[in-house]
Amino acid sequence: MSASVTFNPYQQSAGNSGLFNVTSNGLRQGTAYPDPSARYRLRTGVLALAETLPMWGGVGIYENVPGLAGGPRTSLGPVVGRATALTGTFALAGFSVFDQAYGMVTSPQSPVPLIGSYGQVLSYRLGSLARVAVQCDPSLVALIGGTVNPQVSWDFTNQMLIPYEGTLTISSGTYNNTTGIVTLTMSANVTFGAGDSIVVGALTGSGAYASLAGTFTALTASGTSVTYQATAALGASTITGGSLSVGGAGSQALAVQVLDVQTTNCEVVNYNTTTGFATWNYNGACAVIQI
Repeated sequence: MSASVTFNPYQQSAGNSGLFNVTSNGLRQGTAYPDPSARYRLRTGVLALAETLPMWGGVGIYENVPGLAGGPRTSLGPVVGRATALTGTFALAGFSVFDQAYGMVTSPQSPVPLIGSYGQVLSYRLGSLARVAVQCDPSLVALIGGTVNPQVSWDFTNQMLIPYEGTLTISSGTYNNTTGIVTLTMSANVTFGAGDSIVVGALTGSGAYASLAGTFTALTASGTSVTYQATAALGASTITGGSLSVGGAGSQALAVQVLDVQTTNCEVVNYNTTTGFATWNYNGACAVIQI
């Protein structure tokens, strides 16, 4: 399976809807500041055939050595795709950008530049000292006025900068045997939200509580309460303790400097997996990170 770009070149459009929501004082996800010392570190790569989504700017990527039979060669750069963790097989190596990405495709109904498998992806590697705007959780507004070296994490599911969660403690939990819904009570208020990937582990309790551990998607997350969908009909179960991490790497600190946070009036990418179209949200939140 490979990623492709969906578009209709004959679609008529009523025109552009503007660049920013309120003023021109905003950030665009996936763009880098034109630093003289970093611009020559812009890297080119080739999107992996195994990717199922097209690539756009502001995504955390991995890099693999090219040269497989029938695949891209070294002259085209490394094979890249979406990173899934800070370490391991698909470890985070850098961030994709829209800068000089002339091969990316746009259309009237999909104005965000996209590229499919075996297309060119531009990126900056970790350690390049490039300053890149990425989508972020609006709660990072709390960083304003603080140090530029805070502990933050990268949400590999939603491709955005999030607060550093560490390993969160589960105080208790209930399981609905009919619906499979698990409701956790945390030891402190959570800062992640519905739709985030969560990893539940080290559970204690009674009944089939061990089957309630694993990687899930948060259905709700507010205050000290978190819910997720597990398998139904496991039998009566209760949870008396455990741990939770977010986004696959929410418990791991991403070693970057946070130079700016703007919680509104930024352009961030919305991708529709049904239509294959990517549009701009003109009132999103972005942070500038130096990698």
